[in-house]
Amino acid sequence: MGTATVAPTGATHFSADDYLITPVRRAVQHKQDVLIAMNGVDQLLVRGQSGEYFAATGVDMAALCTAPATRLHVTVADAGALRTNQAAASKRNELSLKAMRNLDELLWMAGFYASAGRLLEGCNGFDVVQIRHWPNLSRLPHTPNTMRIVAMLTRHPTSISLAHRLLKIDPKELYQIYSAARCAGLIIVVNGSADAPEPILKPHRNQTLLSHLLAKIAGL
Repeated sequence: MGTATVAPTGATHFSADDYLITPVRRAVQHKQDVLIAMNGVDQLLVRGQSGEYFAATGVDMAALCTAPATRLHVTVADAGALRTNQAAASKRNELSLKAMRNLDELLWMAGFYASAGRLLEGCNGFDVVQIRHWPNLSRLPHTPNTMRIVAMLTRHPTSISLAHRLLKIDPKELYQIYSAARCAGLIIVVNGSADAPEPILKPHRNQTLLSHLLAKIAGL
């Protein structure tokens, strides 16, 4: 990489392709509904069409978000079968729209946990950025100084390095929140480069996994 990707204070980087981030991004980009399993166990239903997701009961989100991408199995669900199975699960267990969560929350978690103080690849400490709006921190993992970081970055465009100097907090904490917010689509980048195109997932007709996951989510 060029010098533009080198952050101050010796920051290290991580790639979205190595974690949950990229499969979720692809589902959103291509408006696909996908199942994500880890070690043969269904974990998430990501609804790229509607921008929502379901998490199976008892999923350890930190473990899922930090797992290597090689341990994740992604299956594209058929939209018609998805509606049929969701309707059945809803009728049996009163599964409602409240059971769904916004995908920006999932992407925040994915970026936050994968970061662990590192910068998302393609980002650097000299980026001048602004946060579009406050995330719902009551539902998201965050650091002790997250509110101070978000308050500064929502007011006006600021470089990450300048935020570090003004707030006087560990740069790794800034990198973690910046990475989480960027993964969640909350960042307006003033001087950054565009993300690389992502490949299209091919649909899979295995609906057994879909029914199984929805049953888990519904507590059946």
